[in-house]
Amino acid sequence: MINNKVSRPVRPTDFIVLFANLLNNVVQSVQVFTDEIYELSIYHANRKTEESYAWEQASKDLETLSEETDG
Repeated sequence: MINNKVSRPVRPTDFIVLFANLLNNVVQSVQVFTDEIYELSIYHANRKTEESYAWEQASKDLETLSEETDG
């Protein structure tokens, strides 16, 4: 027996599903973008903290160096 099944036609609700999927993808893209910005800002803040600490240590080291005297 031959199966002559015809697929259903495209309905207006199919376009609603397509639009909902598109909206979902856009929202997920925005979420991923904001997560990446958040991680980048944490990285930047940590780097600035480490840089400040390094400058503090360098200035303390300069203050504790004994001065060489000529003669």
